[in-house]
Amino acid sequence: MKKFQLNEDIVFTAKKGVFALWNLKNGEQYQIYDQKYLDRIYELTTLSGYRSATDNIDEELIDAGILELTTFDKASESPRQQWGWDDIAKIFHLGTKHNFPCDLSNDSENPEAAHVDFCESIAANIPPIHTERTGTVTSLPKPCLIELESSLLSTLKNRKTSRHFKCLDTDVKIVSDLLFTTFGKFHGDTHEEALAARGIKTIGYRRSSPSAGCLQATEAYLIALNVQGLEKGVYHYRPQDHALSLIKNDIVELSKTLCHQTFATDASFLIVMTSRFDKLWWKYPHSRAYRSALMEVGHLSQTFNLSATAYKLNTWISGYFIDDMLNKLLEVDGTNEHSLFVIASGPGYSDPISPNMQKLI
Repeated sequence: MKKFQLNEDIVFTAKKGVFALWNLKNGEQYQIYDQKYLDRIYELTTLSGYRSATDNIDEELIDAGILELTTFDKASESPRQQWGWDDIAKIFHLGTKHNFPCDLSNDSENPEAAHVDFCESIAANIPPIHTERTGTVTSLPKPCLIELESSLLSTLKNRKTSRHFKCLDTDVKIVSDLLFTTFGKFHGDTHEEALAARGIKTIGYRRSSPSAGCLQATEAYLIALNVQGLEKGVYHYRPQDHALSLIKNDIVELSKTLCHQTFATDASFLIVMTSRFDKLWWKYPHSRAYRSALMEVGHLSQTFNLSATAYKLNTWISGYFIDDMLNKLLEVDGTNEHSLFVIASGPGYSDPISPNMQKLI
């Protein structure tokens, strides 16, 4: 007799008239077309311990991996690994795994040929690469990167997180340099031109940090608080012409949006990094690409931190904010484009402890 226990890593979805079950362990999906399966799964959730397969429904659920076979000897079984975060985090972790060994080509096949075929199949639906927000466009000063000639070693040693800013101005020329160094077309058009000379069409462009598929899915939004030469407001950075598009001048409830990390509002400026998921969906339809979006903002954050440190500015980074409020501030929809990370920068003290926190210690 077969003994089993219920797979704890399954989720249910209801979309467009289809009730489906996902087995997150192996990535397989099943459409549930008969309520008897739901009734049996629900029944099993109310029972403790191992159960014995009783009918064909159980056999089908075992074949689908919804029920997991066990041995009769509990003592010989390894205990289930405990997950430290909540279930939503576990769904993300398992849902972004790559579970498809069938994607691996046989030794006799040419994996590059399959990649070329895939690229050709999606070429007709290329999404807009450059985001152009409506609003007054302000050209930024031409980058002058002399300060970045400081040694990498000294910059690495001097970089640290600060939570104590001085509420002082930072010149727009420095902000311009940092935007260009981190988010601009740092290599110009050399990448596209070099590939075009070889008969290869490229879609994206190169920044100073790596990007999944060279798509540059990360967008930069400048929140100017104390920037000399620039009005206070929320701006979108346009790397294609090194300029800013004004989103709005009113910066409402910034501290609340940042979960009352009030020290950040003493910085000269903040940069919010969003990800244009629609770019990633186009080339990478699997949910694993969400990891690429997160890693990309990590690369860009460190590039910005090191660049700002070379200019003797303090930096602070955070993923702790109210997503919907920040999306509203930037006027992004939260679906095709969503806020992922925040950087604050400006003159300050090399102190990881905020002034208000210091008073409590």
